Amino acid sequence: MRDTIEIRDQWAAEDKTSAVATVVAARGSTPRPVGSRFLVSASDDVFGSVSGGCVETDVARHAGEVLAGGGARLVTYGIAADDAFEVGLACGGSIDVFVQPADALDGVAEFLDAGRYGTLVTVVRGPDTGSGMLCDATGSPVRGDLPDGALEAVGGEIERVIGVEGSAIVEVGERTVFVEWVGGGPRLVIVGATNIGAALSVVARETGFRVTVVDPREAFAVPERFPAAERVLRAWPDAVFDELGVDERTHVVVLSHDVKIEGPLLPLLLGSPARYLGVMGSRRTHAARLERLRAQGWGDRDVARLHGPVGLDIGGQSAGEMAVGIVSEMTLARRRPDIDYGRSIETAIPA
Repeated sequence: MRDTIEIRDQWAAEDKTSAVATVVAARGSTPRPVGSRFLVSASDDVFGSVSGGCVETDVARHAGEVLAGGGARLVTYGIAADDAFEVGLACGGSIDVFVQPADALDGVAEFLDAGRYGTLVTVVRGPDTGSGMLCDATGSPVRGDLPDGALEAVGGEIERVIGVEGSAIVEVGERTVFVEWVGGGPRLVIVGATNIGAALSVVARETGFRVTVVDPREAFAVPERFPAAERVLRAWPDAVFDELGVDERTHVVVLSHDVKIEGPLLPLLLGSPARYLGVMGSRRTHAARLERLRAQGWGDRDVARLHGPVGLDIGGQSAGEMAVGIVSEMTLARRRPDIDYGRSIETAIPA
């Protein structure tokens, strides 16, 4: 969303108004996920995509009509594979695309810049189509307007969407409402400036994580080794724990299984609201780790928060392959908190 807003603002500086199209629902096989955006200016500039090229020409036509005062509208595209040369999706799925003036995104950039997160709630069909509201993490209004009772009616979905950082379509009487997560990428704190940590920082950044690396060893905690990280801290992690700002959107991966490093750190992590805690080490190392923590008074439910050995078992051997396994497990924790995933793909992915 951020890049869409930046382009919209560039066009606005050139006195170009624009409309934005958003995929609000997808069924079956589709080329772009829900939340994908396509920006169209009154001068026919375009940015982004809702289908990888299948329907953009028709969406641009609707955008032009919206900019001409025709009103926001929901458009559905779906087509059978044997009709793939008509306007529609060659993949056989279908999508609902909502087209509206791009000023509907007003205030979102400032919201994100302030480090806040929440939802954007928009009526996409029925009375008051195009009305919308930006809400904070508690579901409270920040900006915009919705019909009476609409915000209260989607309150449960707002909580769920924030929990999975996703989206939802909700039927509210005569209206269809789109609830969409708005926020910066989740944070990943990597403890241990190792080769696996370097690979993990790259894979994590590519999947949207904002990465911090912390390690007390001067020879390892070198920013040049971690160009994908926002911060590299040369410090004992327990000493800078407050500075790390571990919250409910933070993922932590402890790659240094040196007791001098993880010993004082793990109790701090277990007492935090971190979403994911992964720890490196063999099963024997992890078993000994859990025994130490239980001896300190931590219960089984507490120590069960530690994912160890860290990452899904995809058979990885190289640092890059291990990084893929770790990011896969973090993604499950982030996107599928409803499933009880195990240590391998077979047990983690539902049939």
